Amino acid sequence: MDSYKELFDAYFCEVNNLTELLAKYVNAYRLLIGGAGELNNIALARKKDVRNAIERANQLGEIIDVLLDVLESVECAYLDYIRLKSDIIALKTEKKLILTEIDNELLFQNSKREEFNAKKNNDEREKKKRKRRKTKKDFEKEFNKECKDCDVCDGECNDNEPVDPPYQEEPLDEFINKKDID
Repeated sequence: MDSYKELFDAYFCEVNNLTELLAKYVNAYRLLIGGAGELNNIALARKKDVRNAIERANQLGEIIDVLLDVLESVECAYLDYIRLKSDIIALKTEKKLILTEIDNELLFQNSKREEFNAKKNNDEREKKKRKRRKTKKDFEKEFNKECKDCDVCDGECNDNEPVDPPYQEEPLDEFINKKDID
């Protein structure tokens, strides 16, 4: 089996070399045609020079035609080889395995995306927590200063222990405004 593979790999390299050679010849043909056209536009050019330029372009055109015929004849064998190889691969591989691999790859990509989103969300949550902690601490300092005679704890709180403000009972703004009024 390896010798057939090596044979067709070498065959493909030769076909590839022919196509590269064809591309180079086509570019040279274009240049020759362009040169003949430019030579024809020059008033001082002789007709003989223009005919020689056209003759060279025609000779290269014939070589290109031969290369195209060769490529058309050999490409069928390589295309048949590729078609046969793909048919064998299709027969020998189980579709369930391929679908499982695709599913695993999709799950892996999704998990990477989820990890990125989770990290991003976690960073945002940490920022919000830091901001909340800061404002809550500030509020607790204010609350504990006047806590000795407040209605919330009935004077049972210590100055060392922070008392949680009554967030559920009434909004924070109303609570602060109420304390300022009292």
